[in-house]
Amino acid sequence: MEMSDFKLASSYLDNGISFLRTNHWTEHYNLSLEVFELAAKCALTNGDHTRVRLLYEEVVREAHSFEDKLDIEYTNIRALYSASCLEEALTKLLYVLNKLGVTLSGDLNTLLSETKSSLAEYSDEQLLSLPAMVDRTKIITMKILSLAQLCLFHTNPKSQPKATLQLVQYSLQHGMSDLTSVGFVWFGSYLACIGEITAGYRYVKIAIKLAENMNARDCMGDILAMGGQVMGYVEPLQSVNDVMIRGHEYSLMTGNISSAKLSLAGSMTCEYWSGKQLSLVKSTMDDGLRRMSSQSIFPLTQCLPLYRSALAMIGNVGDVPIALGSRADVETEEERKMTETNMHLLKISHFNMFRRYDQVKQLADAHDAIAALPFSAILISHCFHMFYWGLISFWVARKTGNVIWYDRGEEAVHKMRSYANFSSWNFSNKSLLLQAEQCFYLKEYESAKRCYDDAISFAKDYRFVHEEALACELAGYFLIDRGEGNSSLPYFMRAQRKYREW
Repeated sequence: MEMSDFKLASSYLDNGISFLRTNHWTEHYNLSLEVFELAAKCALTNGDHTRVRLLYEEVVREAHSFEDKLDIEYTNIRALYSASCLEEALTKLLYVLNKLGVTLSGDLNTLLSETKSSLAEYSDEQLLSLPAMVDRTKIITMKILSLAQLCLFHTNPKSQPKATLQLVQYSLQHGMSDLTSVGFVWFGSYLACIGEITAGYRYVKIAIKLAENMNARDCMGDILAMGGQVMGYVEPLQSVNDVMIRGHEYSLMTGNISSAKLSLAGSMTCEYWSGKQLSLVKSTMDDGLRRMSSQSIFPLTQCLPLYRSALAMIGNVGDVPIALGSRADVETEEERKMTETNMHLLKISHFNMFRRYDQVKQLADAHDAIAALPFSAILISHCFHMFYWGLISFWVARKTGNVIWYDRGEEAVHKMRSYANFSSWNFSNKSLLLQAEQCFYLKEYESAKRCYDDAISFAKDYRFVHEEALACELAGYFLIDRGEGNSSLPYFMRAQRKYREW
């Protein structure tokens, strides 16, 4: 599905502006305001941020009131966000919110407690049936709060939940709008991030249902892109990919290119980690990166580590440039950390897949630094980061006898067990494989053998062919270490078949 023809619409609107009389702001003020606002929205969708700025500057100069500027202020801030000028976008956002009487101050824990207390008064059905927000200024306030979430997510993740909680509370006070569903999905993601996955999943489902009830097509891409990340901890990963694809299609239909990028990146993640055939994953990524590189959106470098990993598995790693679409000139510190996090995850999985364990010891400090980052939303990649880091930690612990590495592996075991409680489909095989490696370290060999076999069985049942191969391979190494070389051969043969199948 391709994006609607916003280029043609933009040309019509620009022609319309050219036909306006010299004194049109005096004689046709409302018409001028409407045409300029629509032209700015089309220019944003087409990635023409210079045109957005020019239209914005004229409206700000001619508008009669602050309220008349709100729509174009919002579009201009979206353009700054899309161009990765996040600090400037955030400064303008906070200024506009302050003028609207909304501040993002206060203690986060207090705000969270107040929000939970307010929501506890409503059932799911009552939340979905609350009256609609009708005041235009309040609706614009919701839009700006929603955009503040995104800017803070990339620039100051510690403060991002404050915007989310304000968005939810503002809805409860003034009525439901399309953006309420966005607030709920981010709220659900934050709850999942702090360990409340069941509650987080509940609000994601409420967000999707609310958006469907309100026919909030403009928001559905954002909701599915972020909600899919939470759903990946509860629903089968293979089906979550369908959610991401739907989100991408909605985003293209409505011209929301930032959301299109997010949902497409989520789809790439789901396809890769669900064990889909790598040649098909590469095809999807080729198409996705082509689409994203044609738009002025940030930052493509976050998708490249995954792409390079897929190519490495099929022997074509030289086919992708190191910095396709990089916007290092405008990349913020938080964006850089996010890119480094993705690269770090793929290095861990690579070193594990190709048995380069000596190299992975050099990543310990980087891993600890990443683990300390203030994530305010849960991502599917987090669980895979933990899984592969745990496997590597037990291997290094066995080779070095360093208990610090065992402690890292044990942390991964506890985390994966908790994830398996929410989704046996996605995490049982991973939890069992980590337990097998833990028992191997502890010399509990019978338990280790049983866990390896169970991990293989669950991976097969739930169609994670790459993890079935990995479990077979590690079981083979375990048997060789135990002096059972003949017994290891069937495991290695099966691992080879499954890797080829992948």
